[in-house]
Amino acid sequence: MVSSDSVELTLDDGRHAVIHRRNFGLHDEDPTEVISVGDRAFGAELVREDPKSRVVLSRAWALKRRAWEKVVEAAADNQLLTGRVVSASKKGLVVDVGVRGFVPSSHLELTTVTDMNPYLEQTLELKILEVDPRREKLVLSRRSLLLKAQRKEMQALLTALKPGEVRSGKVASLAEYGAFVDLGGVNGLVHISELSWRRVSKPSEVVKVGDEVQVKVLDVKPKKKRISLSIRQITPDPLAAVEVGAVLTGTVTKLVDFGAFVAIGEFEGLVHLSELAEYRVSTPEEIVAPGDQVGVKVLSVDTKRRRIELSIRRAAEYGG
Repeated sequence: MVSSDSVELTLDDGRHAVIHRRNFGLHDEDPTEVISVGDRAFGAELVREDPKSRVVLSRAWALKRRAWEKVVEAAADNQLLTGRVVSASKKGLVVDVGVRGFVPSSHLELTTVTDMNPYLEQTLELKILEVDPRREKLVLSRRSLLLKAQRKEMQALLTALKPGEVRSGKVASLAEYGAFVDLGGVNGLVHISELSWRRVSKPSEVVKVGDEVQVKVLDVKPKKKRISLSIRQITPDPLAAVEVGAVLTGTVTKLVDFGAFVAIGEFEGLVHLSELAEYRVSTPEEIVAPGDQVGVKVLSVDTKRRRIELSIRRAAEYGG
């Protein structure tokens, strides 16, 4: 007999038995929706009989034991589990994978999660971190799977990157020596010397975190997971357009014992002490000061060493 309250059955040895609803399923299932008269049923024998001298069985206990056995086997074979999120708290998620398991909040995503509620009723694929059937303890992780997928994507991207190609990226972080650019799962370094054609004291002078940038791939070392990038090399070199003999206007940026540096657009050149005036000069302060606008003549251009020699006195001669 099968009713919503119990299932009566005859064991293979002829004894009469009963499975009460409270012992039938793991989630208060109605026996009539699961089993019919004539079906075979199973259950663990409890150490007692009911008032009608029937053997009392627990199908729920047997189901739970089978479920734990499957989880232990999955852990031994390093298999993944799929489960539905049944509850959430600040500490993590409770997931039904046949038995109840727990996903700590630190093992849910690659980034910190503060609101767990959106995960309710979702089905997640999970890795087993710890299983102890005796204590009914099951700890699961989704983050480890995401890390594995991320590493796979990173390796694929590292393999696909080729020196010389231009890619789009986003500035992820800044350091004293340059800027790290996210190329879509892997970060590359734009050294401070490759940020701009002009001299840069700190990366924040050129870019900030979150900026969308175009970069040229200079070098890729997949095994070391290192990528060298350049921002300046995808823009024309301003020195290439500078002609020897040209007379230009610039701004004095700083003075040194041997002359004065003058900024002209994106580049900076040196006016040697001997090129400041027609007469002998002891210190550059005798002729110019930082911030002065001056005319200069280009004497030489060295694109490899990034050096330009300028002259104020020869520009004056030219103008005169």
